[in-house]
Amino acid sequence: MSITSALRLLLQLPGIRHLRSFRARYRRLSILLAAAAVALGIGIGVYAYFTSHGTANASASVGSLSAPIITDGTPGAGTVDLTWSAITPPVADTVTYSVSRNGGDAAGNCPTASSPTTVLTCTDTGLTAGTYHYTVTAHWRTWTAPSGTQDVTVASGPVDHYKLQASTTTPTAGSGDNLTITAQDASNHTVTAYTGDKSLTFTGAGTIGSFHPTVTDKNGAAVNFGTAETVTFSSGVATVSSGSNGVMTMYKAESPTITVSDGTTSGTLNVTVSAASAASLTLAAATTTPTAGQGDNLTITAKDTYGNTATSYSGDKGLTFAGASTIGSFHPTVTDKNGSAVNFGTSTTITFSSGVASVSSGANGVMTLYKAEGPTITVGDGSISNSGLPVTVGAASAASLTLAAATTTPTAGVGNNLTVTAKDAYGNTATSYTSTQNLTFGGAGNAPDGTHPTVTNSSGTAINFGSSTAITFSSGVATVSSSSNGVMKLFKAESPSITVTDGSISNSGLLVTVSPGTAASLLLQAASTTPTAGTADNLTITAKDTWQNTATGYTGDHGLTFSGAS
Repeated sequence: MSITSALRLLLQLPGIRHLRSFRARYRRLSILLAAAAVALGIGIGVYAYFTSHGTANASASVGSLSAPIITDGTPGAGTVDLTWSAITPPVADTVTYSVSRNGGDAAGNCPTASSPTTVLTCTDTGLTAGTYHYTVTAHWRTWTAPSGTQDVTVASGPVDHYKLQASTTTPTAGSGDNLTITAQDASNHTVTAYTGDKSLTFTGAGTIGSFHPTVTDKNGAAVNFGTAETVTFSSGVATVSSGSNGVMTMYKAESPTITVSDGTTSGTLNVTVSAASAASLTLAAATTTPTAGQGDNLTITAKDTYGNTATSYSGDKGLTFAGASTIGSFHPTVTDKNGSAVNFGTSTTITFSSGVASVSSGANGVMTLYKAEGPTITVGDGSISNSGLPVTVGAASAASLTLAAATTTPTAGVGNNLTVTAKDAYGNTATSYTSTQNLTFGGAGNAPDGTHPTVTNSSGTAINFGSSTAITFSSGVATVSSSSNGVMKLFKAESPSITVTDGSISNSGLLVTVSPGTAASLLLQAASTTPTAGTADNLTITAKDTWQNTATGYTGDHGLTFSGAS
């Protein structure tokens, strides 16, 4: 019952004209005042006391519960901070409060109608962008007093994700790309309350060589992807300023998805990183252990500073190859785009496509090396070049034999150490020609006394020319060891061409000049072996070596003693 209704009820009782001053018997007055107290509630002080029959004066007062005033309603990211005034009740007691939003309970730590509390401030949460109507109600005993409505407009909900943008989504490797990071709610509204320094980590881009992708922090320091860095937001947005606060630099040519995260909130951005301009060439070969005379397909790749294929390096390029040696008349070559073999050291036209030149049908990069060696192959266009490709050229199979002697002017009957070498078609030692080979030597004649020329076999046995002789080779070469495996003895004083063959391959001949040995006997000849007594008969005296070669070294005056005639 309201206060007004209670007063009207009292004034309608018999004998009552004024509530503040009346006369009555004390019993009736006590009953009436008790009824008034009940009607008005225990919050109204009604007091009367009589000690005897008679008349008296009494007074009563009517109180009220004031409504609170909302003194602050501050919007945040999906939140509203509320503050209201405290209310003093009609009599000393506790006043509690509840907060309603749009006619229902508020959320967060705000008190509700079913659970009012004594707090004078709270934060409503879980809000999206929009305008909200708040009322704070004071509760005292059975009384309530609502405040006026406070309208608060929330610009956004709480941070749900980052919107990550870049100056370009097709950056060039090594070039800075300015990022803009925007904190947004679930409805993509910018969360303007998101401000200040935030610890963010970027991921997604790859490393190439020693080059790590980076983003500059608020101080301009480049921080590697995967490492937390400080980025400053203002009104929900982080932008680059003077090279700081979000300049992203990537080095690997790829199409990564860039992710930024603070550990709870994240955002992504797809980009495509292209290679920078060509800064070097790299050279790869189908094999780095080619055989002499065999084609070896090259792949030539233009690279940028960071090691990406420089796809912009395309079309015909004039390249010069170097590093390999000539052997005899055989020059190292690389085929040009038309398939013509061009000597090392001469500009060769090679066609590139998207930074790569590869062989097609024997053209555009077939390298042929002839000298068995370990060269470093280089290639350059006059501005950029490679760092060198080490290769090891192996000899081809044996195509001939060569013969060398310790001396090409041996003395008859004196051993002459031979070295027999297997050669490939280009003049390299055919190292695959190994083990025992059956060779036949020829070219030298028998001595005047019939002694045959010989070569010792691998066991040290002297084998006549014209007979199969077992000779042991190691890596294409046969050499004498302890008088075995190639000691040649010639007995006829002559100038023969020594040959050797295994039946399939042979040498072109080794010219030697055999001189006679020392005089071992004298040969006496006369103009007539039937002279007439007393008639002069001219003698010819010839010095002979052991094998009946004329001992040409026997010259000058010699004291001879003749005998035999009577």
